[in-house]
Parts: sequence; C-alpha cells; structure tokens
Amino acid sequence: MNIIFGPVQSRRFGESLGVDLSPYKKQCNYDCLYCELGKERVQGEMSAILEVGEILEAIEDGLRRFPKVQSLTITANGEPTLYPHLYELMLRLEDIKGDKETLLLTNGSLLYDICVARACLLFDKVKFSLDAVTKEVFKKIDRPHKQIDLEQILRGIYQFCGDFRGELYAEILFVKGVNDDVQEIQKMAQFLAPLPLKRLDIGSIDRPPAYRVESLLPEDLERVREIFVRYGIPVFVPKRTEVAKKENLTISAEEILKTLALRPMSIKDVQSLWSIESQEILKSLILSQRVQIKVIGDVEFYVLTL
Repeated sequence: MNIIFGPVQSRRFGESLGVDLSPYKKQCNYDCLYCELGKERVQGEMSAILEVGEILEAIEDGLRRFPKVQSLTITANGEPTLYPHLYELMLRLEDIKGDKETLLLTNGSLLYDICVARACLLFDKVKFSLDAVTKEVFKKIDRPHKQIDLEQILRGIYQFCGDFRGELYAEILFVKGVNDDVQEIQKMAQFLAPLPLKRLDIGSIDRPPAYRVESLLPEDLERVREIFVRYGIPVFVPKRTEVAKKENLTISAEEILKTLALRPMSIKDVQSLWSIESQEILKSLILSQRVQIKVIGDVEFYVLTL
C-alpha cells in the first residue's frame, strides 16, 4: 500500500495530497461505529512503524507528481498521533513542503500528551473530532481503548487549543440514536463554545460505515446546527455538491485501491476528478471484484470489496 493517496478534493479544505502514517494496517485507539476504514481491534500504540525518511521520500515524490495541490493532509489508516516520530517528521517536512499548508486530522485523544502536542503545534491547521462529552455516549460511539480516559482527553483539547496558533477546526459526526440526544448536544456546545474554533463541522454518515448504524436526516442536522449557533459557535453542515469537471488526475490501480481504502469515492466525484484512463482502471478493478459499488442514502460509492 502507498503512503501517499489522492489528491482528494475536500468540500472543506480544497485539493489535498493525503499522507498515511499507517499504510499497512489499521492502527487506532478507537473503533468508531461510523468508521470508513472498517472494524479492527483497538490498540494503544502503533506496532507497524514507518521510518521518517520513507515518509518524506514518498511526500517528495507525490509533490513532484501533483505540484498544484494546496495542502498536505496528515492522517492514517487509524489515528496519526499514535505515530511515535510525528515531531521529527514535522520538523523535517518543513524543508520539502514549500508553500503547501499542513493539515492534521486527529481524534484528539492524545493531545494531552506533551510530546504529541508539541508535534501537533507545528501544523498549519488541526482538526480534531469530538463525538461525545459524557462517558456513556463516548464509549458507545467511539469504542475506545481501555486505557483512554475521556476527562483527560477533554483537558488535553482545552490545553492544546490554548497553545495552538494555527487554524483550529472541530468535527462531530452524529449517529442516529447514539449521540444525538439534545442534552448531549448542549453539553458538547458548552464544551466547544470557549475554544478559538475557526469552524465546527457537523455531519452524519454519508460514506459506508464499519457497523450497521443510521444517519440523521438533513432536517435533524439543521436542528442540531441551531443549538451550536445559539452558543456562538461558527458551525458548518457540509452538503454534497457537484465538483467542477477536471479529468486531470491519472492514478494507478494500486493508488486507486489505496484511495478507496481510506476514503470511499462517490461515482460523481470519480467522474469529475479522475482521468478517463483511471476510470477504465477502476472498471477493471470492479470486474476483478476488488472494488464494488455501495449505496449510502441516495449516493453510490466505490468501496473496496471485503
């Protein structure tokens, strides 16, 4: 599997080149109900660890191939802050990234750790997840490692947000009947209101999840949004829109499989972003049953065949 994937056209961050710090296996301290990466046993630390030089080499190659991307998104097939050499990686990345911004996508569980926070402070943008602020709901939706303490996580988020000087984002994904209780939402709003957030993204399941769970209806999400607005939080509810026709991204079969492993792509996204050649490769992967089409709501997605 490749370390680099994409470029991915994000509805919120533009065109970005993904960097996977755990390309060989899912390594995460959560097993979220809604995870796009599938089910896997949770772990408190990474067991399969890449060398920093190997990651940087892959990034340099990716930037040569896709020089027009706006940012580098550091993520993982799991949780990127579990990567033990994140601080060294970010220091050395400064020498090769040029004018590209760096974005970290994290579940926020390790921001209390001084070493992890020190590395995260080097990013231009950090986006953390917060799906619950009460223990019962947290355990139900995020299914965390047994060593994880929610109170410690919340204190760590507060501390990091006070120290961070880049752009700060939060995200909450709502699952019907799990974390959509009004009292839980109000508690999340009370927690987030004092933080210097550029934006809070709220949404529900719109890509194939790990478990059989239901998404909120658009009108339900709008009611949720109104609660956060009342607390003065800049909140955004993303809606799937048409992507401008490009047909300029040609990627190999291996790169297609890597991208779909981390981010199922809708049929419209593929038609807009990938070249005809890549779309033909995708068709062959479907014929060989390595990729299949799955419907979530009224949207068709390309996903890996399990």
